[in-house]
Amino acid sequence: MFAEHLAECRTLADQASDELDRLKTAPESERPGISAAVFTLLKQADDSLVSLQQMAKSVPAGERASLAKEEATLRQELKAKATELEEARRELLLGSSGGNTEKLFLAREERRKATAVTQSLQRSTNQLKDGNRMMAESEEVGVQALQELRKQREQILRAKDNTNGLGENMGEAERAVKELEKPACAMM
Repeated sequence: MFAEHLAECRTLADQASDELDRLKTAPESERPGISAAVFTLLKQADDSLVSLQQMAKSVPAGERASLAKEEATLRQELKAKATELEEARRELLLGSSGGNTEKLFLAREERRKATAVTQSLQRSTNQLKDGNRMMAESEEVGVQALQELRKQREQILRAKDNTNGLGENMGEAERAVKELEKPACAMM
C-alpha cells in the first residue's frame, strides 16, 4: 500500500518534470496551461504525501522509520520540482497562474504548526464567545437586581408613610385616653 503511494508520487513527479521541460520550449500561448498542469500534478503529489503520512501512523515503529526516510527524500524531490516551476514562471514571466507552490510539500512539523495555530485561534474564538455570553448573562442579572431593589425601595417608602400615619394616630389616641382619664366634674 505504501509502495503504491510512493510510486504514485514518483510518477507524478516525473510527469511534472516532463511538463516542466516542455514548458521551457512551448509556444508562449501554451505556457500558462502547461504551468497550471504542472502545478496540478505537484498538488496531487502533495495530497498523496499527506495521505501517506496519515497511513504511516498505523505502521509499526520499525517500518515507520524507513517510510519517513523515503517520504523525506520524495518530499525534497517534489520541493525541488516546485522550486523549478517557480523559477520557470519567473523566467518566462508567467506570474503565478495555476497556484502558489510555496504551500506544497510542507513537512509534518510545518503542518502540525499550522494546525496548532488554527486550533489556538479556534480556542480563542470560543473563549471570546463564552466571555460575551457570560457578559450578557451578567448584564441580565444586574438589570433584574436593579428592578428588585426598586420594588424594595417602594415597599420601604410605603412602610415609612404608614409608620408616620401610625404615629399621628397614636398621638390622637393618647390625647383621647388622657381626656377619658381626667376626673369628671361632679355637680351634685
